[in-house]
Amino acid sequence: MAGESLLEAMNSIAVTMIDALSRFDRAQRRTLVVSCLPSLATEWLMPHLDAFYEEYPDIELSVRAELVPTSLERMEDEEIDIIIDYQQEPIKGLSELGKVQEMIMPVCSPAYREDILESGPRAVITRLHDDVPWVGGPRDFEWDAWTSVNPDWNGRATSNRHFNLAVLAYHAAMSGHGIAIGRAVLVNRMLERGELIAATDFAPITGASYRILANRPGNACSPARRFAAWLTTEMTLSQQRALEIIRPTSFGHSVRAAMSVR
Repeated sequence: MAGESLLEAMNSIAVTMIDALSRFDRAQRRTLVVSCLPSLATEWLMPHLDAFYEEYPDIELSVRAELVPTSLERMEDEEIDIIIDYQQEPIKGLSELGKVQEMIMPVCSPAYREDILESGPRAVITRLHDDVPWVGGPRDFEWDAWTSVNPDWNGRATSNRHFNLAVLAYHAAMSGHGIAIGRAVLVNRMLERGELIAATDFAPITGASYRILANRPGNACSPARRFAAWLTTEMTLSQQRALEIIRPTSFGHSVRAAMSVR
């Protein structure tokens, strides 16, 4: 009986100590509240979180996927430390801790490409649109940017499907429903897996920029600045890998022929 009582007391003390140490550990770990667009959160940030924690075990991230306007007031009211936005212009009143200029290009599934090649000049190209590249941004920003540089893509044989998230357009493309404008950072893993391929041999063009924003950035060693530096480096590497995968094909010429006005 005495032994059992002693064991129970020791177990109770051990539980108390573990709980206290856990609370102390959480207090020592700085939690950053990070808000970013849903497509970036699901297709890029989540798959890279383990790599971040391995490099910065003392920083905890609380990630929020949101499609809402970026502002100083929102960061203050909702206690957000970092916003990762996709914008053409800087956001007034916020510190920009990092920026990655995105590259964009049409992407589709391998099967869709083969279908277009087989159909020839009568092919109907379905354009898959992300209607909200950023909150308040122009609806057809990326397709308009692409066709302004490559006017052959303004041919007659097209149809359109619209989505409110880039990731939905990408998944529609993977399912063979059409051609989406891929952001190199976001579609890198899909390109690596062969789920998407370049839909033309034209070179990628510049899109908007990922902007890492803070209202209280802290000093050079602050968690916000360390996260921003890591984010900028890793997103740039993802983009470089995506661009290395893309190779010129004969498809671009076939699409031009398929979409040209007779």
